[in-house]
Amino acid sequence: MSKDKATESHLLSQLVKLGDMMSDGLHLEPDGKWISTEYKRILRALGYKIPRANNSEAINKGMAEALKQKRCERCDGQLKQTRSGSMRAECIDCGAKYQFKRAKGKKAA
Repeated sequence: MSKDKATESHLLSQLVKLGDMMSDGLHLEPDGKWISTEYKRILRALGYKIPRANNSEAINKGMAEALKQKRCERCDGQLKQTRSGSMRAECIDCGAKYQFKRAKGKKAA
């Protein structure tokens, strides 16, 4: 899908205006949610990809702490994280798999 120059320049000017509004913090106000939504929509329309958040380090650190305390419920064996960045663990002895959940109310400052 190709856009003509007029459409693309209009979308870019809208993107700049919305970016200015976001830099002023208007998107954080109670009635400003539409600014973030519209910004993302225009980014997609222009063909830009929205980068995903990468929280692997924090997840790995939290899993290391959780796995120190938690043991396998079947055989009381030691658990290990199945892959980096995941919240899944597997028992080393019997192979039982466990899914860990995020702690509610604990946001990083």
